[in-house]
Amino acid sequence: MDNSNKIVPPHLNAEVYRTDTTGTCTQSYLDYIRLHTDGTVLVGCSELTGRYWNGGASIFEKRAEDNKIHKTTKKDVYLTSGTADGCFVENSNKIFLCEDSGAVSLWSSKEDDAWNQWSEDLSVAEHDGAVLSVDCLDPNKEYVTAGADGNIKVWDTIDLICIRNYFAAHSRSIYGVSVRPRSHTSFATGSLDYFVSLWYDKIDLPALELFKNDCGVRCLQWFDENNLIFGDEAGFISLIDIRKPETATKLIELSAAVHKIVIQPECNRLSVCCDNKIVSVFDISEDLKLSLIYENRNLHSNFVRGMVWDNDERNVLHTVGWDGELKTHRLPCD
Repeated sequence: MDNSNKIVPPHLNAEVYRTDTTGTCTQSYLDYIRLHTDGTVLVGCSELTGRYWNGGASIFEKRAEDNKIHKTTKKDVYLTSGTADGCFVENSNKIFLCEDSGAVSLWSSKEDDAWNQWSEDLSVAEHDGAVLSVDCLDPNKEYVTAGADGNIKVWDTIDLICIRNYFAAHSRSIYGVSVRPRSHTSFATGSLDYFVSLWYDKIDLPALELFKNDCGVRCLQWFDENNLIFGDEAGFISLIDIRKPETATKLIELSAAVHKIVIQPECNRLSVCCDNKIVSVFDISEDLKLSLIYENRNLHSNFVRGMVWDNDERNVLHTVGWDGELKTHRLPCD
């Protein structure tokens, strides 16, 4: 797929690459990481070979003896475009991938397959731009995606059918979608059109325009049923109490656009990565204030793109980035 017009920051380096039989260099940029409860890891990437963009995903096990994730160089799933997000479905033998081509796809492997071979079960292209985010509405059954086309779609993952389409939900790209805790019917979205919106299942229009920000919204996640945290292009992390819509509290300002936030609910921590090499972790107090408890500027040599908290140790955070590296961070014990 010729994506020569795809925008790539000029500082991207070529430290992580491989060369095929024709001598063409392929650079890998890791975009996200997901961790299943059984310890299986999903890492999605985009790859540049010459002037062509493609991508794929790797699925592998976390090493138990040191609780580190060691990425394999071999991809299990090959795509003709990059993938910005993905997740496990049902169990660790089935995954849902979002593709830059506008397609979503389901892949699976057989439990008794000694070679761990993955095959595409279904693929549907209904977004008119890159699919940027996915979250689970109803486990094993319904998942919601948001894309660069400003559309939101709810998918029945049994047959991969779009069962609800929120056309022109936002006027610009939707970078974040997050399902409300303990709900199978409502979710929030954040877009570059400055709006954070709350949606309910089977209602085409937003239930609430929660907030109009001063700039584009890049990511968001629920802290609890009533409080939503989002990051924006100006580098601010803010909090919305949906019981008091149209107002937001700025919690902290960072040095670059906020790319992703991941909350660890067990101990009220928030990990953050921006459009730089820094990984930060904040403690969330009872009055919903942030205090920095960890920062790393050296493990990654390019933008950090994905993060996931470990299932077994609450002081361990795993990150991936455009340097093609997967790193493990050990925070100070409580």
